[in-house]
Amino acid sequence: MLHKDFNLKEFSIPDHQPHRLIELAAKQKPSNINLSISALQEKIDQNRIKDISLIEWIWCIDNDQIWEAIPEEERKQLTLRIWRISQENKWLYFTLIRRLAWFYHGQKNVITSHLVNGFLLWSNSISVKDNLVIKILVALGANEPKKAMVKIICDQNLTHNELLPKINHVLPNLTIFKDYVLEIAPYFTKQLHPVTLDKVNWLLRCFEQMEETDQIKSVEYILNHLSTSIVGRYPELVNWLKTNYHNSSKQSKLSSQARQKLRIWIGAVNYQDFSNLVDLIAQRIGITDKEENQLNKRQGFWANYSNSFMRIKILLPMQSYEIINHDLRADQDVQRLRSDGSDETEICIFDLGENGFIVEFFRGRGSETRIFPQNDYIESVLFGSQPLSVKRIRKLGGEAHDHALAWQWSCEQLLRTKYQILPNTGTTSFIGLPPKYGRYDTSLGLPNPDDQKLNERQNQLQKWNRIINQLELEAKRSSY
Repeated sequence: MLHKDFNLKEFSIPDHQPHRLIELAAKQKPSNINLSISALQEKIDQNRIKDISLIEWIWCIDNDQIWEAIPEEERKQLTLRIWRISQENKWLYFTLIRRLAWFYHGQKNVITSHLVNGFLLWSNSISVKDNLVIKILVALGANEPKKAMVKIICDQNLTHNELLPKINHVLPNLTIFKDYVLEIAPYFTKQLHPVTLDKVNWLLRCFEQMEETDQIKSVEYILNHLSTSIVGRYPELVNWLKTNYHNSSKQSKLSSQARQKLRIWIGAVNYQDFSNLVDLIAQRIGITDKEENQLNKRQGFWANYSNSFMRIKILLPMQSYEIINHDLRADQDVQRLRSDGSDETEICIFDLGENGFIVEFFRGRGSETRIFPQNDYIESVLFGSQPLSVKRIRKLGGEAHDHALAWQWSCEQLLRTKYQILPNTGTTSFIGLPPKYGRYDTSLGLPNPDDQKLNERQNQLQKWNRIINQLELEAKRSSY
């Protein structure tokens, strides 16, 4: 173990090629100092470490040939002993460590290969194997040093900026200590198992501290290579990307493929938040079987449009808020719904970007889907900080759609033909519908219901229209 008083910050940084010492050694008379490996070995054997001069240390560190004077096994043992001695000798430790770093960085003439080989054995010893500087040196000597560096900072839960102060007082400033950051994203996507929330937060801290060009390259890599299953489990990653890249100047520096993947990820997380909300309401709120069945159908229907959801906002009546708010993530946009005398309902607002907004009323007599075109004022109301109520939203207008029989067929048609809101690319059958009614054609939409269903739908629709017209009239007359 390094001596407890061992403070390497006290040292000035020496030249990795101490030419002055070598020149001094060359001027010495042979009688003054014995520059031989055997003499050094003898002093170490006799525990006369203090008698070893700096020139002798430099001589044995610099010269490969002098080591040939002793047998191979003795060379191996001597190098190990020198490394162990360095644990109690500040100058020796500092010199060996820095020279070894330069060696691994390509300057092969700064330290003998025998001491390099000795380091590889010594670095596994109990006394130093957990030392961060030693770990870094081992990484520098690996076949893929940049990848090895990333593994270390990941294991240590350090970012690039957090690592440097811990090693700068010992190791030289090598270019690899900057270049390896571009290996963080590949390591995260291909080698890190298992991915946990701690590791996701580590990745985001690394992103935050990268230079912009490195960050953009890393984000590009993550978007194009990270498994969607991981994205779904850790919305924190997508929310960071949404905050830093969606509608940002940096987004334009991503490839079109990466931008599309970002949109899909954002939509997937937003849909998952909606789906989780439906599950929570069904499990925790005392709703009727009919209401639960209706919510499950909406959950399935909107899964077909998940890629379009740029953000969502959740509005909960007081009772629901008190029951399920603690089950929602802290970073979700959740507000209490202002009471205005309307039927109890949860509301979910979807932002579809240039395609406008969709508002889902989960329960109550209206229980409608309300569609709004893109409009700055509508957006400021729906996604602003002011409290919202059921009547306030209905007062905004928009187009209400029912949830009567065969509503999925009718709603898909309305979204596609009037608002150009299309299902996810590649959709051939609708989630949540049986095969007979779920087959999807990009030009024709969903199959038409039979005449009997259409007649029944018309009957239900007439009743619903009377209800929704009355509710909209009440909203217009209200002060909300």
